[in-house]
Amino acid sequence: MPMVSPDSAANLSEQLDRIQQELLAIAAQYEGNGERLLEILRELEFTHRQISEDYFYPSLPERRRDLYNILRDMETEGGWPYIARPKLQFILEKFLAVESEALENDSEDDGEE
Repeated sequence: MPMVSPDSAANLSEQLDRIQQELLAIAAQYEGNGERLLEILRELEFTHRQISEDYFYPSLPERRRDLYNILRDMETEGGWPYIARPKLQFILEKFLAVESEALENDSEDDGEE
């Protein structure tokens, strides 16, 4: 996973803050108009799915330990949209159980030689 310089992390934060403020301003324009607000929410959900599927999932690390670190960070920081904290806890526990089982199997295989 590429390292992010503090400058580019700050720049990303600034960009996201601007986008958030713009989205909130658009939503405020349609306050009380449920149909338009629903349209905004649908677009946000579509964008979330597109970023997840096209960029985030392909960027996940292949090493189990690195993947675990990302999942752990998500759980610690409150998850991400559409994955509730209890579900993340379940995923982490399941992941650790699989990891432990793999390590036990490796140990047993080493003992047979």
